[in-house]
Amino acid sequence: MHPYTASAIVALAASPALATPFATSIVSYDAGTNASAGYTTASNALGSAERVTGELFNFATGVTPFNPAFGTDELVSVGSGGHLTLGFDQAITNNDSHAFGIDLIVFSNSGFIDTSWIDSDPANDGTGLVGNTPALFGIGGEATIEVSSDGINWFTAAITTLDLLPTLGYSDFTDATPFTPGSVESDFTQAMDPSITLSDFAGMNFTDIAALYNGSGGGVGIDISSSGLSSASFVRFTNNSGESFEIDAVSVVPAPTTLAAFVLSLCATNRRRR
Repeated sequence: MHPYTASAIVALAASPALATPFATSIVSYDAGTNASAGYTTASNALGSAERVTGELFNFATGVTPFNPAFGTDELVSVGSGGHLTLGFDQAITNNDSHAFGIDLIVFSNSGFIDTSWIDSDPANDGTGLVGNTPALFGIGGEATIEVSSDGINWFTAAITTLDLLPTLGYSDFTDATPFTPGSVESDFTQAMDPSITLSDFAGMNFTDIAALYNGSGGGVGIDISSSGLSSASFVRFTNNSGESFEIDAVSVVPAPTTLAAFVLSLCATNRRRR
């Protein structure tokens, strides 16, 4: 039997050599002039996006596109003239193997307005309905997103609002505002099609949206190709707009071929040695 067993490969995948895909350090933070009160702890942007929100207020509910993160311990606000600079242990790469060309995913606190509360049927209140004219809340101002390989020289990757696609914490949630966690975690590194628009959600209910996400945790996908960099280790969010925006987390999209190629090479070696 080849010395690299399945368990060894799993251990390798979990080893420090394959770093976390989320931001690991705060390089700098300036809250700006109108950051949301209580949301100025920069370290809230480190680590994974939220799957459950409201624990700080003793009102824990699952994060869904209708129930985004809202805790003061979960989000950091960037007001007008402010910025947030994050460092990553795992390189952000402009890789052709990334789905839809997305290299980076940003999670905010945007969410769909649930029209079930205002429609004519009181029996469906709170079930999660987008309505025929979809609308979002929690979008905030426009973010200028720059990347850098050295933390000194910066290049613009995108200028966008942090709206679509609102975060989904667990793929098996069945309620728009669930009071118990799910059992299947969504993938915060799985990019979604950036051509999806707000109007595409017209008439959808929560079940439809969860199916559309297909295992992804959502988020705003960013392609860093316009920066001209092939790889980056830092991301800076600058607010040049008149309204603050909030960030929950940022994740790096991994190159799916890296580990797969390694495993395949091991399998090939194993076959040759038999």
